[in-house]
Amino acid sequence: MHLFAGHNAGMSTQIAPPPAFARRFRALASEWQSATRFLASPSAAAAHPAYRSVIALGPDAVPLILAELADVPEPWFAALRELTGADPVPPADRGHPADAAAHWLAWGRARGLA
Repeated sequence: MHLFAGHNAGMSTQIAPPPAFARRFRALASEWQSATRFLASPSAAAAHPAYRSVIALGPDAVPLILAELADVPEPWFAALRELTGADPVPPADRGHPADAAAHWLAWGRARGLA
């Protein structure tokens, strides 16, 4: 089931993911962050197998990614674009992780996902 299917614009409550799903996400995110901490290339970080596995979790991972982004503006932007088909970051704020994260978090809050 697609996370955004039948989305109601007035929806403001977020349903917590099943604990096993959240644990899997956190394990993959931790593996990715550890393995790519010193990579200068965002595209290389986005190609890492753990990052690709997060994307393979599907749209249900979006609220978890947004929660991670709220803590630290890691480069989750490619995953969010791929999973949602959206890109709320204006061109002027690309390359500025804190600003890009703020746009994504506002996007998520507007949809009841953050």
